[in-house]
Amino acid sequence: MKLNNDEQVLYDFFVTFGKGVGLIGYPIAILATWTSGDEENDIVVYPHKQEVINAYCSLDGLDKPLYEAIKEIKGWK
Repeated sequence: MKLNNDEQVLYDFFVTFGKGVGLIGYPIAILATWTSGDEENDIVVYPHKQEVINAYCSLDGLDKPLYEAIKEIKGWK
């Protein structure tokens, strides 16, 4: 499945943080913290943080990058 630039940014982020723990919920929780403005609980360092936030805010939905990331994390074909 071909991803556009914003979808690719989100996919890369989801896989980077989700693959290590085997869960998609972890990167989603990080994204929720970043977009809530809760800087007190923002302890995650990611060099493309602003790109991820911008991509998240520019898309109508997360379905495509989220689905592709779940496939990668879970090892689905």
